[in-house]
Amino acid sequence: MASFTDLIAERIHSQREEFLAGLSSKPDDEVESLLAKGIQAHWHPFEPENSGNMDQSRSQVAAVDGSRAIRALSSGADWVIAQALLIGSNGLRMSAVDTILLRGEIGRPAVERCAALLMRSLELDLAVKYVESGEGNMLILDGSLYADLPYLLYRLAIGGYETLPLKVLEQYLELFDLCQKRGVLLLGLSKSARSAVLGQALLEENRPPLIPPTPQPLDAGTSKPSGADAQEDVEVPRSDAVNKKNQRRGMSGLPTDGELMHRWTKGTGLTDPVLLGSSSFGHAGAIADKKLTSQIKQAFLEPQLSSDLQRVLDRLSNAPAIGTFYIRLAPGDDALRVDALASTFGRNDLRLLEFTRTLVPHTTALPLVQHLLGEYGGLSVYNAALYVVDKEVRLHTTTVDHIYLSVLRRQLGQPVQYDRSTRRFIQ
Repeated sequence: MASFTDLIAERIHSQREEFLAGLSSKPDDEVESLLAKGIQAHWHPFEPENSGNMDQSRSQVAAVDGSRAIRALSSGADWVIAQALLIGSNGLRMSAVDTILLRGEIGRPAVERCAALLMRSLELDLAVKYVESGEGNMLILDGSLYADLPYLLYRLAIGGYETLPLKVLEQYLELFDLCQKRGVLLLGLSKSARSAVLGQALLEENRPPLIPPTPQPLDAGTSKPSGADAQEDVEVPRSDAVNKKNQRRGMSGLPTDGELMHRWTKGTGLTDPVLLGSSSFGHAGAIADKKLTSQIKQAFLEPQLSSDLQRVLDRLSNAPAIGTFYIRLAPGDDALRVDALASTFGRNDLRLLEFTRTLVPHTTALPLVQHLLGEYGGLSVYNAALYVVDKEVRLHTTTVDHIYLSVLRRQLGQPVQYDRSTRRFIQ
């Protein structure tokens, strides 16, 4: 009988060309040819020592990160734990936790989304408090500022927590508003580049759409988990060959931005930023659009918009656009995605739902480069401030399954234990 290793090797060999297609610098089709030319035209190498000087007044920096864990109990319930930590200059530390028990028949995707939303809510609460305190003028969040936003218009399919996404959306909008009013530079840094926002902008710039865009429906039951990168619609030719590739590539039918960076850029550098508007909101022109409002009503199961939902939508209509760009801080490293409010790139006039997307010159992002280089610590430490927070806030197995479980048992006075499938992996 062949070993598993031999079987894996055989399978890789049989699919060798398909595996190599995502690694080779040779474009595989017309779309990839356009993307290769586009990314090379919008990639700007730099030498770290010659990248310019950052405004030295931005020295009071804080970073926020969170962690979450889910454990299935023998009673059939799911125990969710979330915690967040903010560390700033001059010894500033702020922390928050939440824990809930989800009973009843709840699908695993809904439980995982709930945990992600609880964690993000804690992070945003700390971020808002930090900006209100006036303790600093730069705030760094782990993850994208944009990717979650469209999916926060989906209700959560858990009784009692249906409007949790709406709460998180309002926290985002409050943070954006406060940072603009108080002059705090807000950055979202993502370790991965799995979206296709840059690729879509490059295609849109290089040729007219071949078919009309298809709006993404807001479905109350199949929402994308919070914390995942958004995959917007894309206009590409629909030949059978391309359709087959699209199925392998996922929702957008495009290589991810990380793949574009890996295959067609070299050395240190950054891309031209993409200012993102309604590209993930079903291509809506404005929040007053009747079709989008109808979809939102359906998503929240509201024949008429409640006052809370209407308030959030009114704020969303005035929310700023978000800019995003990719930067490689050292040769051979992965690309880092950087998100910031549009005002950071000199566009105070752009509202989130008033346009789709547009490219702006890389020079608008140069004021951020020196800071990112200053915080860079190598392949394992893409940002020193976030690295420190992550090391402290991360929920390790020992913490959850020994310390926190003991606290749960003591507080409830009950012999709580995990279900059999969970216990198998606990040492």
